[in-house]
Amino acid sequence: MSGTLKLFRIFGIDVQLHFSWWLVFIFLSWSLSAQFFPAYFPHQQASTYWIMGVLSALLLFVSVLLHELSHSLVAKAKKIEVETITLFFFGGVAGINDEDLKPGAEFLMSIAGPLFSLVLAALFYLIHLQSSNIFWNAISLYLYQLNLVLGLFNLVPGYPLDGGRAFRALLNAHYKNLKKATGIAVLGGRIFAAMLIVLGVLSLMAGAGNGVWFIFLGVFLYFLAGISYEQVLLKEALGKISVMGLLAKNYVKLDPTMHFSQFLHKYLEYDDEVFVVGNHAAIGILDLKTIDPLSPKAQKLLTVKHAAIPFSDLVVLRKTDNAFTAYHKFAEQNVDILPVMEKNKLLGFVTRRKIMHRLLWSMKYGVGKNKNNKK
Repeated sequence: MSGTLKLFRIFGIDVQLHFSWWLVFIFLSWSLSAQFFPAYFPHQQASTYWIMGVLSALLLFVSVLLHELSHSLVAKAKKIEVETITLFFFGGVAGINDEDLKPGAEFLMSIAGPLFSLVLAALFYLIHLQSSNIFWNAISLYLYQLNLVLGLFNLVPGYPLDGGRAFRALLNAHYKNLKKATGIAVLGGRIFAAMLIVLGVLSLMAGAGNGVWFIFLGVFLYFLAGISYEQVLLKEALGKISVMGLLAKNYVKLDPTMHFSQFLHKYLEYDDEVFVVGNHAAIGILDLKTIDPLSPKAQKLLTVKHAAIPFSDLVVLRKTDNAFTAYHKFAEQNVDILPVMEKNKLLGFVTRRKIMHRLLWSMKYGVGKNKNNKK
């Protein structure tokens, strides 16, 4: 995910921090030190409130990480690949490979996070009751409240919240139709988002400043629910199409030593903007859309090999991948052609144009979903 910083790796999962988290960390630390802790625990020094605020914000980070880690560990127990955990503005997201995810596995994965947050809330509440130290008493009170809210909020049966994912799993088990199940769960998510927006407006009209956050969160969830449903539609359209059925084996190979100026003149009338670089073996891809304008002098000095994107910099497709996987890899790489490899052997290429062609025919006319075009 762009805009992230890798922190560490745990249980084979990369933990990343999105840049938006820093904004929340700063705001939360200030809010806690200036408002929350002085209201509940008056007559303390300003430095004490700031230490409480910063430490509480960091421990909230740990709480969210444990929430997402619980999702991930259940997924790994179900032999489901988990690549990353990304912590961002409103919490976190586990990068789970949900190809062929069964309803039972999705339900257990979804419910694990909220349940763990409620366990953390109970733990911090016990610490709050038992602690006689005002410092830890204050922090445990805040973390008890936050984990309780995090757990209950995520149990709401509206997609894409955890409760909505669990609800979708139950619907999918009943209807045996992921598209229909997602549509119903997304509707629940949008209704909940609309309720948050209305609550935020009413709060602002009553003079409560936190109404802005309700509106912001509602808009965010409403938008995310729509995006999530679109992903299901894309998966339904492309998920059963093998990349081997879209493979292009006939492509123009450019001599790596050819100067860029020679290439421009030779292929001026060619109706494509992507070329393969290599003589006997392909070594990279020349994508004209990714190359900055070059002066005539630079065009004469630069070879197509130097202008090409080497395969080592590309995410390659595997023989077992489907068109849905390819669609996401094209978006990640921002290129129009990707190699399909089996071990170190090049099988051919798949183009973004071919993927979009099949997507159009599948979504608009309902054809081609299960065809591999093998000859």
